Amino acid sequence: MNKTNSIKLACAFYSSQQTSYSLRMLLLITGISGVLETMPILISLPLIRSLFLGYQSVTIAWLELSLLYFSIVLGIILLIRFLVGRQAQFLNAKTRIELMTTFRQIQSKESRQLHKVNFGKSVQSINFLFVGWSQLLPGIVFTVIGICLSPKFGVITLLIIGIWVLILSRIKIKQDFWHANSSDLANSMDSLGNEELNTLSSFRINAARWDATNKNLREVVIISSLVLSLFVNNSLGIGADFDSILIIVVLLRGLQQLYTAYIMSQQLSGCHKYLVSSKELTKPSH
Repeated sequence: MNKTNSIKLACAFYSSQQTSYSLRMLLLITGISGVLETMPILISLPLIRSLFLGYQSVTIAWLELSLLYFSIVLGIILLIRFLVGRQAQFLNAKTRIELMTTFRQIQSKESRQLHKVNFGKSVQSINFLFVGWSQLLPGIVFTVIGICLSPKFGVITLLIIGIWVLILSRIKIKQDFWHANSSDLANSMDSLGNEELNTLSSFRINAARWDATNKNLREVVIISSLVLSLFVNNSLGIGADFDSILIIVVLLRGLQQLYTAYIMSQQLSGCHKYLVSSKELTKPSH
């Protein structure tokens, strides 16, 4: 499946519908929400370190702040994170609810019966699009920051992840194989006999097994890559001071969010045929 094509189809589908919010606006707010998801974690680390060591102030590079002042700043950032994240998730859900409501209102009964699955899956793809974007943008940002802060450590980590990518690509081939087989049978489900239905069930179970494998490899891939990279970097003289730990956390969060975006892109690819079929629907009048 072509992820890029599915992304374009999802964007085109959303743009063709009558919605309260533009695609750019929702991409902007979900992207900011994704960045703010990680920022409080990173900003809280100096405070946690100071409290753990019993310091009376927080030092970041040349800047020294009192615990109270830094806590207030962190509290404000957490509040902003809550408000923006809440609004992003709310607008995402509200938009999808409005799309389904409009579909039921303007389409005839026959059209609803014919297109309800395709349209419903297409609306679901919008969620995958926004969630994926909310992880992709900060994932790129924090991964690049981590690499810039420690180029040797970052590059070695990426090289190790490159090996994992080869393994993940093999898993993806297995996923696509079983999903394609189950999809072919599902298209003629009404005419299937018991034996064919058992075969379809077997195909779907195999697809689900590979899906679960892929989704739950995130921590294995990222943590093992970072740990192996640390072993390699020990010979390069990188110490275990606070700055190096911060770099690890920055890379950890960036890579986690990139992996989540990768999973969302796969979910979006699974909606490809529904997005193609939804093109047949009449564009609502504005």
